[in-house]
Amino acid sequence: MASSLSTLVLSAVLVSAQSSVFDFPEYPPPGAFDPNETLASAVGTLPYGIGVADQSLASTPVHYDTGFFGPQIELVHAYYNYWPTGVGVGSDGMVFTCYPRGNETYTLGLITGPTTEEAWPDEEWNTPPAFENVTNPGYSIASEKLIFVQSVVVDGLDRVWALDTGRPRVNGTYLYAQAPGGPKLVGFYMNGTSFAMYYFPSTVVYADSSINDVRFDLRGGGYAYITDSSPYHPALVVVDLATGESWRHLEGHAAVSPDPAFVPVYNGVPFYYHTLLAPNAIQFMTAFAADGIALSADGEYVYVTPLTSRHLYRVPTSYLKQQPSSSNPYAAILAKEAVQTVAESGGHADGLETDASGYIYIGSQEHNAIHRYNATIGIVEPFIRNPAIQWADTFSVVTLAEGNYLYFTVNQLWLAPDYQNGTDLRTKPYAMYRVPLETGRANQTEAA
Repeated sequence: MASSLSTLVLSAVLVSAQSSVFDFPEYPPPGAFDPNETLASAVGTLPYGIGVADQSLASTPVHYDTGFFGPQIELVHAYYNYWPTGVGVGSDGMVFTCYPRGNETYTLGLITGPTTEEAWPDEEWNTPPAFENVTNPGYSIASEKLIFVQSVVVDGLDRVWALDTGRPRVNGTYLYAQAPGGPKLVGFYMNGTSFAMYYFPSTVVYADSSINDVRFDLRGGGYAYITDSSPYHPALVVVDLATGESWRHLEGHAAVSPDPAFVPVYNGVPFYYHTLLAPNAIQFMTAFAADGIALSADGEYVYVTPLTSRHLYRVPTSYLKQQPSSSNPYAAILAKEAVQTVAESGGHADGLETDASGYIYIGSQEHNAIHRYNATIGIVEPFIRNPAIQWADTFSVVTLAEGNYLYFTVNQLWLAPDYQNGTDLRTKPYAMYRVPLETGRANQTEAA
């Protein structure tokens, strides 16, 4: 018996000497890492925020997140006056911007210096006769003047487009319903002369719609694609620029609708929407639906994402150009069936934009970053990350004499009174940045 026990012990010793439960091949093999995983990584001696329990640990190197990757961003404008949303940049370097309308004296502006802006094309265009409809309380007015410009876009022919929601803000947070003739799409030449104005019937832009952003395909007669970010009626609005007719698509589809369980994280803090509505003052952030929109460089797809979602979708423009009607009764169904879920972006987005090489740039509010969708390989790639990117709202790609750039506004939206129970936690100045690109604007014109 003793002999058998000795043999067993000897066998165990030999096995122990040769291997253990921890002795297995590493996967992936050493050195086979994803280079993107190291973009914001560093090793250093106790960065800010780390103390030591024992001084012998004071010089210990630790692995940490730097908060940065990608090209250096450049501050091009500081907003000390109004709170910005949109930006559009002309090839001559003119920079246009827009502001939600409350007590602001203008809603569409031109950047005139590092910290200054002025009404554009002028004060008259920015001064409607009234905001409240006295004959129909709770509704705004119909006017050719600019009421509440949510988006300003410079198209491939260097023309400026203002998307007017027609819904002014009153008493800080209350948004009036709009009357037909208030919501509109207005086109200007760079000299400020208006050349086009498209109104929407009440069956296309509803009283509680919130038209948000727009992209243009100028080939042929031309089309404009607009997001309706209303959580009650999310959709895309399509405008035939040749005829002025407009229609809705993707009504209520997941591609344009809020995720009801969405909880974002900003600067490391889970965020809930603090409303003014008692007693349920804290809720999921489902305030906005379809927001960011981009047109592929070849004009074949519209990319869209709801503000409260981490998914990127696209739909062929060939379906969106089909106007639902009695003679085309299946157009709406076919467009919904053609929607593709192309990416999980890892963080929700406000703005989207395209460059001439086909990249779709995606704001990533939860990561203080901008990513980009690479349609060639079908994944979202890192682009830039910087702690100063405090809600990248709207993008504009442009080619200037000094190079190609992506301009974007940073406006701290989640700290605004609408989301913080009436308290303004934003810090001035708001900012506009730019970052260099390899290629310029995707023009989508006949000459392209």
